[in-house]
Amino acid sequence: MSNLNTIIKLEYFGISPFEIEVIYNTLSKFLVVDEGKILVEESEYVSLLNIEFPVAYDEYFFQSFGFDNWEKIKFVFKEMKRRRGRKRFKITLSFCGISTDINSKLVFSLTSEIGPQFEYAIEKMEHVIDTIHTEIKNLESKRQSVSYTYDAIAMKWVLVDII
Repeated sequence: MSNLNTIIKLEYFGISPFEIEVIYNTLSKFLVVDEGKILVEESEYVSLLNIEFPVAYDEYFFQSFGFDNWEKIKFVFKEMKRRRGRKRFKITLSFCGISTDINSKLVFSLTSEIGPQFEYAIEKMEHVIDTIHTEIKNLESKRQSVSYTYDAIAMKWVLVDII
């Protein structure tokens, strides 16, 4: 990772103190965390969670972050889904591009609306690195941000926006 001296940005709204504590403690084992609340006057979601990693989305991230730490983060996300039931919430994970292009931003957005596939989407995130890298490399245009969301019908992460 080229930016080890940078900071993970953690922003949230409607997240319990326990959930934030576990997420913060897990992230802070990896890098320094800048924590802040999202000021929301009205939202369609009961909870919002944004985590911006100052590193590329690649195998090295998952190796460096560590299996146990990634498992803890996934567990909290799954618990958030379980505890909120049918109430809507959104999680956004951002990375500084991919290993071959760290000048762009790669964003994964996940909402609770996909129902039971929510857990599957979280599990699949670390297994689509090669697919996403290939897809991004094949994009003709220069891009500042590439966004993915989980498609419950196709059962995969799909490209939804290129900026």
